[in-house]
Amino acid sequence: MRGVWAVSGILLLLGLAATEADPQRDDTDWCERDKALHKRLDIVEKNIEQTVNHLEAEISALLRFIEASNPPLQLGAPTMDIFENGLH
Repeated sequence: MRGVWAVSGILLLLGLAATEADPQRDDTDWCERDKALHKRLDIVEKNIEQTVNHLEAEISALLRFIEASNPPLQLGAPTMDIFENGLH
């Protein structure tokens, strides 16, 4: 999750740098630049949400696989003490 936030922060900084990189633009179109920046941020937010949803689905699938591959413990079955042989 930290990686997603890091990527979104980098993309935000790149977007801000791209809007300020053109010194020949006059300041009369600040509203249009603001709208364009918000559109780009909306796209980044949508991509991040899709990535998080994909990662959540992958984690759920992995957890289901782990649960299916481990047989449940039987109640009342004898247990083994792994430290009984003095291996600690």
